[in-house]
Amino acid sequence: MSEETGKHNGYITVYLYGKLKSLARHKTPQGEHVAYIPCREGDRIRDIIARLKLESAELSHLFLNGIYSGPACRVKPGDRLGLFAKDMHLLYRQYFPIDKGDEDQ
Repeated sequence: MSEETGKHNGYITVYLYGKLKSLARHKTPQGEHVAYIPCREGDRIRDIIARLKLESAELSHLFLNGIYSGPACRVKPGDRLGLFAKDMHLLYRQYFPIDKGDEDQ
């Protein structure tokens, strides 16, 4: 499945980095390790993480469509989610504004 196909079939493209690469079932032409995960209405990043059977303690950073994000951010089909394992911890996190999502909506 390609990223373009996933947009139209209710999937989110998850890019996996560090030790998480082993969860990837696909590799892009650029060599990136990806998983295509079903995305349902109302899903948040934490729901996608759960579908990958990951614990939040295994992750260091989350990027949704290129924006440093928190697990409460909503996702939709066609989104791109980057998950970084603890072994890929950023040294300069303060340079990235964080979108924590909105728990109330």
